[in-house]
Amino acid sequence: MKSFSIFVTLLLLLLLLIIAGATANLQELCKQATASSTIVTYDFCIKSLQPIHGSNEVDAKGLAGITINLSIYNLVGIINMLSDLQSKTTNQTVLDALNACSDGINNGNTQLKMAQTLVSNGRIQDALTSVKVAEGSSDVCDNAFNQRGVQSPVHDAMHDPVLVCDLADLIIQLLA
Repeated sequence: MKSFSIFVTLLLLLLLLIIAGATANLQELCKQATASSTIVTYDFCIKSLQPIHGSNEVDAKGLAGITINLSIYNLVGIINMLSDLQSKTTNQTVLDALNACSDGINNGNTQLKMAQTLVSNGRIQDALTSVKVAEGSSDVCDNAFNQRGVQSPVHDAMHDPVLVCDLADLIIQLLA
């Protein structure tokens, strides 16, 4: 019986070490990824990724996948917002800007899906290129409104999605 309790104790200790190591892994990956960034902070990385199931148990490649998925999720929210605005506007100038913005965001979303596949296949530089295109989708959107002299109704909503794309970029760079 004594050997069984020692076994259970050791098993629990091992489990605690694995859990503690996984959490430290996310913290370490966020620290490494954001160390050279002037835009994305360590706190933003932790705040964005820690609540996501599985983020504490993955390596850099897995975390890159999670971050890309979060970026896709965020851009889909912007796409839905744009679609709603498109259905409600009667001003052709605003509608043209919304359409151009929507095209840019949809392209960013497509690029992120490609990046997901590219990371899975180990094509890190190509994945970085795709993520950088997605990062630029907010500029495409802003330009669509600025060129028409219209204030962007989604500019503020794009802030966190762009930061998450930046974070995906930084985490993918850890794989290079």
